[in-house]
Amino acid sequence: MIHVLQSGDAPPHYSDRSMLEIALVSALSMTLGTKEISIFQLQPAGTRLLLERSTRLSPDGISCRDTDFESPEVALPLEAREEMEACVCDEQAVAIEREVDTHLIHCVPVAFDGKIAAVVEIVMPRLLTSTELEQTEGFVSLYRNYLSLLEYSERDTLTGLLNRRTFDFQVGKLLMYLGANADPSVPASDERREAVQAAAPHWIAVIDVDRIKRINEHYGHLYGDEVLTLLANLMRESFRHRDKLFRFDGGEFVAVLRRAGNVDVSRVLDRFRERVAAHPFPQVGQVTVSIGFAPIRPGATVATVLEHADEALMQAKRNGRNRIWEFHDVA
Repeated sequence: MIHVLQSGDAPPHYSDRSMLEIALVSALSMTLGTKEISIFQLQPAGTRLLLERSTRLSPDGISCRDTDFESPEVALPLEAREEMEACVCDEQAVAIEREVDTHLIHCVPVAFDGKIAAVVEIVMPRLLTSTELEQTEGFVSLYRNYLSLLEYSERDTLTGLLNRRTFDFQVGKLLMYLGANADPSVPASDERREAVQAAAPHWIAVIDVDRIKRINEHYGHLYGDEVLTLLANLMRESFRHRDKLFRFDGGEFVAVLRRAGNVDVSRVLDRFRERVAAHPFPQVGQVTVSIGFAPIRPGATVATVLEHADEALMQAKRNGRNRIWEFHDVA
């Protein structure tokens, strides 16, 4: 699999995660001699799990969803695919005959961070031999090990949220995607371009813990860190499964929200603010947050997106803290 990564088969602008997935399906294809392989990510959505296809190898080539902000090509409940559900629940490889032909669907689980995080689907005209299955699981294990290293580099060590470096890359990819579909000079269908331009925007929200310095000075950094960790948990519970959550320095957090109207975004952020204010933090008691938010528009840069949300955050602070504030461009 390492030589596939080094071969230049994947475009250099792809993310590290996409490169890993492309390397995995390419290595499996060369080893097993098949041209039908997919990787499905498992995403929590309320009490259910969704299967979202992120990478697919077919006779037409490799397609890859290179950013989580793109809608998945395939997204369906886990229980809609009985072989996938059995693979996840039993935590072992499963094979089932495909209804449309005599080919067999092989599902191999990707165990990561104490749970099944993804399923590799391999379509073959026959059952995998024990040697082939062992080779497949070896490639999946190698993929998982690289993924573990990548996850570590992308995460804040205290809260487990995504870090600033990952924010710059992911929002940069989002802006490239928005710009490409808004620019009439870039090849794309008119329908897709019009849909992107007419759709509600993505949003960025900067969340700052009010008086975090005072908390650290009065109670100590141990309790200050606990406040940040509990706040990160509240964020995970409060936002949608495909919104992206980050921690910057100190008590500053960032949420990048998928497309929505400003009324809906205001409601989500204010509900989160109220939830934080009502949460009993050990020793510290009540903690509040101020939130500034702004739309992410085509043509913006990562710096201007952050600047707009920061300006709104400063307004929330100036107007008494423990409130949300939307950025409005007066130009």
